[in-house]
Amino acid sequence: MSRDDEDVPLRELARGFRKRTLVTAKLASRVGVKFLRRSLGRGSDEATEEPTPIEDSAAVEAATRMVKELGALKGLVMKLGQIASYMPGAMPPQAQRVLTKLQANSTAMEPEQVRQVVVDDLGESVDTLFETFEPEPFAAASIGQVHRARFEGQDVAVKIQYPGIEDALRSDLKTASVLGRMGTIGTALDGAGLVDELRERVLEECDYRLEARSQRSFRALFESMPGASVPAVVDDRSGLRVLTSQLDPGQSFYPFCDTAPQPARDRAGEIIFRTCFDCLFRHSVYNADPHPGNYLFAPSGDVTFLDFGCVRRFTPTMIETWKELARSVIQDDRAKFNRAFTDLGFVGKSKKFSWDHQWAMIQYLYRPFLSPTPFTYTHEYVKESYSLLIFDNPNRFTGKMPPEWLFLNRLQWGLNSVLAHLGATAPWGEIWRAAVESPSVEPAF
Repeated sequence: MSRDDEDVPLRELARGFRKRTLVTAKLASRVGVKFLRRSLGRGSDEATEEPTPIEDSAAVEAATRMVKELGALKGLVMKLGQIASYMPGAMPPQAQRVLTKLQANSTAMEPEQVRQVVVDDLGESVDTLFETFEPEPFAAASIGQVHRARFEGQDVAVKIQYPGIEDALRSDLKTASVLGRMGTIGTALDGAGLVDELRERVLEECDYRLEARSQRSFRALFESMPGASVPAVVDDRSGLRVLTSQLDPGQSFYPFCDTAPQPARDRAGEIIFRTCFDCLFRHSVYNADPHPGNYLFAPSGDVTFLDFGCVRRFTPTMIETWKELARSVIQDDRAKFNRAFTDLGFVGKSKKFSWDHQWAMIQYLYRPFLSPTPFTYTHEYVKESYSLLIFDNPNRFTGKMPPEWLFLNRLQWGLNSVLAHLGATAPWGEIWRAAVESPSVEPAF
C-alpha cells in the first residue's frame, strides 16, 4: 500500500470537517439563540413562563443532536457548543448537562489514526514510546483527544491532535471572516480586526510545541500561587501534534460541583479567580480558555489548570489603562472612567454613545468587587449580563471592541459562569484590588 493510500482516511476526515461546518454552525446558532432568548423572556408571551416537560424534552433532544453533530465535527463550531454548555440560561438545565459532554468527550479517532499521528510526529510507534498506551481516549475536545499511558513508571496524559483539524479550522475561519465583516456593517466594530484576532488565537492551538512552552511557563508562574498547579510537560514524548504531560488524578468540574462541600468549592473559586487576575494585572498574560473542562480539583479545593493552547499576552501600557478604569469605578469617578474607557478604544465616533448605560454595565460587572461583604456568584447574576450587554444595550451599534478584548470578553463570561456553577463566595474585592494595585510587567513568556 502506498503512503497516498494510507492517507486516504485522514483526507476523508478533513473533508468531512469542512463539508459539515456551515450546516452544523446554523444548527448551533438556531438552538442557542432560541433558548437564550427564552431565558431572557424575549419573543412570545409564553417565553417568560417555566418550560413545560415537553419543552424540556425537546431541548434535551436538541442538545443530544448537537453533541453528536459537534462532537463529530470538532473545530471552531464545537468550541461554540462548549461555550453554550456552561453559560447559564443558554438552555434548560437538563439539556445543558447533555451539552457538557462537549467539554470532555466527543467522537474519537480510530486507533489506527491515533497511531499514525504519533508515528508521523514523534517518529516511532506508541508501543516503542510508551510502556503502556490505552487506545481509547479518556477525554476529547475540539482540537485533539487524550489517552492514558505510562512513561518511565509514571502515569501520563497524551494529547493527540485530530488529523486535518488545522485545515478544518482555516476553513471555519474563512466563513467566520465573511460573517464577521457582514455582521459588523453599520456598527463601529472592526469586524476584520476581530476575525484576525480570532484566527491568530485559534490557529496557535494547533501548535502543541507552542502550547508546551506556555504550559511550562504557567507551571513556573503558578508555583508562587497557593493551591494552583499545572502538570509537567514530558518533553521527550511531545512534538507538533502530540503533547504528553503528567497525569493529574483530580476530580473533574461537574462531579466536584455536585459532591464537594461548599468550603472546598469556595476555595476552588478563589484560586481560579486569584490566578486569573494575578496573571492579568501583574504579569500581562492569561490563559484565554476558561471553560470547566480545563480544571481538575483536589478534595481540599486545590485546582490543577489544563490546556494552554490559547494564551493572550498584553502590553503593560494596556493593562495599566485597564487599571485606571478599575480605579475610576472604585472611586466612583465618572470623568476618569470616561477617559479610561475611551483610551482603551471602546468608544466610536457616534455622539449617540450612552455613557449612562455604560456606567450601569460597569457597575454590574464590578459588583462582586465593590461589595462590602463576601459576594456569592449565582446563575442569576450571570444571566443579568445578557440583557445589559446584548439585547438592551443601546451601545451595541455605537460602541467598539478592540481586538485584544475579544478573548477577554470570553474570559468575563467564562470565569463568571464557572464561579456561578461553584456557587463560590469570597471577598473578591480584596483579591481584585490587590491585583489592581500591583505593578504590571512585560509577559515573562
